[in-house]
Amino acid sequence: MIRFPVLVALLALSFPSLALASDDFSFHEFVQADPLPTSMIADPIDDSEIELDRISHGVVIEAETSGLTPHYAYTVWALVFNDPAACENECDLYDMGANGFAALWTGVGVVANEDGEADFEAVMFEGEPAGEILMGPGLVDARRAEIHLIVRSHGPAAFGNPTVLNDQLTTFAGGCDVFSCEDVQYAALASQGQMVAAKRDKASFQDFAPATLGEIIPDSKMKLKRKNRKIRLSGETTSLEAGHAYTIWAVIFNLPKDCVDGCNADDLNLSSSSVIWSGIGFVADEDGEAGFKTRLKEGSFPGEILLGAGLTDAATAEIHLVVRGHGPAALDNPGMLEAQTSTFMGGCEAHECVDVQFAVIGQAMEPADDD
Repeated sequence: MIRFPVLVALLALSFPSLALASDDFSFHEFVQADPLPTSMIADPIDDSEIELDRISHGVVIEAETSGLTPHYAYTVWALVFNDPAACENECDLYDMGANGFAALWTGVGVVANEDGEADFEAVMFEGEPAGEILMGPGLVDARRAEIHLIVRSHGPAAFGNPTVLNDQLTTFAGGCDVFSCEDVQYAALASQGQMVAAKRDKASFQDFAPATLGEIIPDSKMKLKRKNRKIRLSGETTSLEAGHAYTIWAVIFNLPKDCVDGCNADDLNLSSSSVIWSGIGFVADEDGEAGFKTRLKEGSFPGEILLGAGLTDAATAEIHLVVRGHGPAALDNPGMLEAQTSTFMGGCEAHECVDVQFAVIGQAMEPADDD
């Protein structure tokens, strides 16, 4: 077991986060009712899925749904609650007049296929609406905004009339003078105001060197996916020393809600925090690059444990990764090479071991307070 002062040196930073908030949701039937309470949202649509990713000054929404009328035209509209704190309780249709609320076209217009299915991708940027704005200022705070989607039917796609078809796919009232228009599906891309961890997440590695601390490592990426009490990690990175041995260590905050002002080194004293070998060890290729993947399971350890009980809550844990250099790979000494690629101090008696890169992934998110 490594002494705690050395462990603190491993994470002696409050890592700046580049993790992208991400989560999965489903569409629901939009039951016509008067008045319009949230109870009008019925059961989930079979085989529907929505994934939302927050990027710099924007959001990316990828979705697929079913239960539509074959060959009908549909548009997708966004209800944007730029300030979720302004909602009465959880944001819903009653809060459409709340401060910062907007309703606008997402840029998506589709024709359902012969099976009544459709898939689409929408990219929405702050201050850059794709087209019609029905109400409010549009998307102004991509980092905090809660977004709900409405799928609107515009009747049979007017393939014989390009002008009408264009209106059916791009405007709120397109084709409504000819066909009956109605809102048919609804999705709230929110987690009911609770802190949640991203089910899928992406991040870049960042430099650990004091002079260039936090700079993005070119062409580096890390992906996380949660499923069935385990977390899958995969990625690649560059800017390593060719022929040098490296390990990657997982700093696990199983209960990020207990962290104070974001999870960092100050939160390693929490009983739920842990530091373990991720199961990743490698030798950088001739270009100083490497690719890798691993799987962390609740209650299971790939190898060395530096602190805590490992992964105990795959559904909520926030993961920080540290790439540690162990010097030139001892290719002529299998025992030494194994230590260099699987233990914290492997090769450190012969070479200087240095933490060279880090990434923050699977970060817990909650609605932000007003600035």
